Amino acid sequence: MSSNNSGLVLNCTATYAAAAPVATVLSVTMQTSPTVTGVTELQVPLTENWIATDVYILAAAGAGGGVGATIIAPVITMDKNRGRTLVQTPPLSAMLITSNTRPRFSPQPIGFEDGSIIRMFATSTVLNGAAVSNIQFSVAISIV
Repeated sequence: MSSNNSGLVLNCTATYAAAAPVATVLSVTMQTSPTVTGVTELQVPLTENWIATDVYILAAAGAGGGVGATIIAPVITMDKNRGRTLVQTPPLSAMLITSNTRPRFSPQPIGFEDGSIIRMFATSTVLNGAAVSNIQFSVAISIV
């Protein structure tokens, strides 16, 4: 196992179609680096244990939006091994990293043992408008 307590940031995205209804569930695409292709399932390396310590957006548009698009403020669900739901976050619109009132994404960090499969889903909380709405958020991972 890695003993230097390093970490990484998962860059996560999902795209809602125009006029997507409330409670539309999408698989989230995750990237461990900008140079690798995003995946909807990620396996923790067999030599590591991962701990999700934070979920955040870098800009308000990360909760959906952009020109002509709606802020759909999805909630993010993380599951382990294709079934066990570990956490559902507050709406992404509340998760702006610079906000002094940003809630914790979970009451405690979420652990993924070596070999675990991570999946995430985004569930919209409002009706999307007439334009495509892209969400972008980050998940901080501590590697132990």
